[in-house]
Formats: sequence, structure tokens, C-alpha cells
Amino acid sequence: MVDRYGLGPANGNKLPLIHRSSPCSPLNDAGKRRQQEALPADVFDRDVRRLRTILAAAQSGVADGTAPAPAPASGVTLPITGTLLNLDYSVMVGYGTPAQQLPVDFDTLRLGSGISTLRCKPCRGGDAPCDQVFDPSRSSSFAPVSCGQECPSACHGSGCSLDVTFGSNNYIAANGTFVKDTLTLSPSATLASFVLACIDVDNIHSTGSSGLLDLSRSRFSLVSRLITSSPPTDNTTAAFSYCLPASERSSRGFLSIGGALPGFSGGNAGSTPLVDYPGHRNSYFVKLARLNVSDTELPTTESNLAALEVGTSLTFFPPAIYSALRDEFRKQMSMYRPAPAYRMLDTCYNFTGLPGFEVPAVILEFEGGATLQPDVGQMLYFVDGDHSSYVCLAFAALPEDFPYAVIGNRAQQTVEVVYDVRGGKVGFVPGSC
Repeated sequence: MVDRYGLGPANGNKLPLIHRSSPCSPLNDAGKRRQQEALPADVFDRDVRRLRTILAAAQSGVADGTAPAPAPASGVTLPITGTLLNLDYSVMVGYGTPAQQLPVDFDTLRLGSGISTLRCKPCRGGDAPCDQVFDPSRSSSFAPVSCGQECPSACHGSGCSLDVTFGSNNYIAANGTFVKDTLTLSPSATLASFVLACIDVDNIHSTGSSGLLDLSRSRFSLVSRLITSSPPTDNTTAAFSYCLPASERSSRGFLSIGGALPGFSGGNAGSTPLVDYPGHRNSYFVKLARLNVSDTELPTTESNLAALEVGTSLTFFPPAIYSALRDEFRKQMSMYRPAPAYRMLDTCYNFTGLPGFEVPAVILEFEGGATLQPDVGQMLYFVDGDHSSYVCLAFAALPEDFPYAVIGNRAQQTVEVVYDVRGGKVGFVPGSC
């Protein structure tokens, strides 16, 4: 595969992964406007809107497809909001024969039935540019999905189609069809007849990407396709794993699809069981067993369920857990001068004039013994960018009615997070990035 966008070639099952704010990101081809989309206000507002959308979907039953919106005559309605499209990380994949390389976001959460999407020709942008889109006419293996078991929607007529809606008013923003073609992840990793939603609209993905890879546990996700395509006795491969880069601006990570399952018994590596949560069966939940600030174990609370999220930046805890974390952190940081709260971050410090500073470790321990210990760059938010004069603890409290913690992507950076979906567990492997 020729790399037109500078992400670097895929290495076996590993796809180079990059943050949308990086100057190397293909999503910056359109100019500085997209480089500026990840300003602090964007990150904080995006997290809040995303959490509200997730909660509303869970309460209505849409999150796992148990109560989908009524389908119009043309097919299924696919509710997509900007809160779920404004994602941080992208990879390069190929679709069609020959493969057309396209930058796509990926997410582990999909509401409703869940489906991967691509922007396809013809675009509906009038005079707007119609670039970085899939052209079905250039693929010899392209085919529309017929009504039947392959169709993710309640089919009407001869076509398997959908409408894409935005916002709470459910107005139709685009039309599309379910299609199948060859998905190329690397020269040695392809999936024939991979079903996705081909949407004829320009700029549907607010990051400027060409589409989205669904890595949830929904029926039509890439993960489900990998599991059904491999022998039931195959316990040697992971459905997927990722290493999120520590620096948004410069470093790269990877997304590994169907790679070898690492051992979780050596060094600091460990795994924790996946937990099914009613209302969100398509997502990935684990149990938080303990939370430590340095050597101090925080009191156990009544809620210890946590969702692993790549689409949320910060880590959020239920109020009781967060209050215990905040109070102990403040206690151990009492020698430093406090600073005003910044947005939703209420534990901040002014380090102006100091030659350096030390912070206590925050350690998340999960059922089964797996741990996450974010380093200073992940557990703190530097309000003034690269300078360290105004710094806040990068954890926040959830609303009272939110039923579980959310482990955001900042806390997962620099550790390989391995999703062994068939084995029912998630592993954390330090040092493999």
C-alpha cells in the first residue's frame, strides 16, 4: 500500500495511529482550521456532550439497539451526533479492489446497532471539495448489500439503505446504503465482503476523516467480523489492541487488528475480565477494584464499574470515588500553592517559580490485578500548554445519575491496551509501545 498521508506503512497487523492535532495527521491537509479544532474548549466540551449522549442513549435503550428509532420507508435510521464523531485518533485503511487508502477514525463505542461508515461518491456538498472519499466505481469487488441476514436494517423494497440523522430533532442530514467490499488493513491482512454504511455526504465526520471503524461488540463491527472469521478454538489472537501516543503533537502509536495475544503474567502486564452491562452490551466494561494515591488506598464505594473509552479524553469517576481521590491528592500536595479551578477540573496548582515539583502516583487497579498508572503527563492537565506553571489533576466527577466510571484515553496512553474479546478480558501491557 502506498502511504499518501505520511502515517507510515502498516507493519504486519499494526496500523500507525496518530492524533488529529498532530502536524503529521492527514486530517490537517485541509489547513490550519482542523489543526485548531482540538483546543482545550473543544476537548472539555466534547467530553461533556459525549457523556450526556451516552447516558441518554442508555436510558432510552438505544445504546445496545434494544429500542431503536422507528425506521423510515427507506430503511434504518442511524442516529449520529457530533459528540460521537469528534474523535481523537485516526488510522489509514484500504477499501475496495484495488485498495483506496482513506484516513478513518476509530471508536470502541457505537450506539444502536453499530456500523462502520465511509464517505462515498457522489458527495452532496455542491461546490464543496469531494476529496478523501471512497469511489465505488473504481472497485472491482464492490457490491451493495441485499435485503436479508447481511443487511443491518429493516429492509424495505430491494435495497438495504439508511438515513443518517443529526441532533435531538432527528432531521435527515444524509442518505446512504449498506455495501460490502474488501477491507485492507495491511498487505497481509484483508477482509473480503466487509459491510459498512456508504454515506453520500461531505464532511459528515467532523474531524474531516473519511469514515469510522466500529470496534465495538456490535453485530456488524470489525471486531465481530474478526471473531466470526476465525476458528472457535483460536485463543492465540486478540481481537484488537492499541497504543495511544503520549504526545498529541509529535509521537505516533498503533492500532493492531487480529494480532498475537501477548502474555499477561510477566512484568507489570495484567488482565481484567470484561463485564456485561445492561443497556451497553456493545461497549467494554471492567470492574475497578481499588484506587490508590501513592500508598494510600481509597475507601471502597458502592459503584466500581468502569467503561474503557477512546472517544473521551479525561477520566471521570462517580462523585463519591472522585471526592475521595481529590481529597487525598490535595492532602499529599498540600505543600504547593493552589490555583483556581479550570473548567471541570477543580484541583489545580500554581508552580510558577519552582525548579520542579513532585506529584503522588494515581493507580487504578482492576479486578484480577491489572493496573493502570498514568504518568505525570497523563494524570495532569497543563493549562498553559508546555509550561508547567498552571497545572490541574486530569480527573473529574460525573453527574450523580451516571452509573459507572469512564476511563478516558489520556489515562490509557503509552500502554498497549489489548482486547481479548473471545477470551472475555482486557489486558494492559506497559513497555510494548
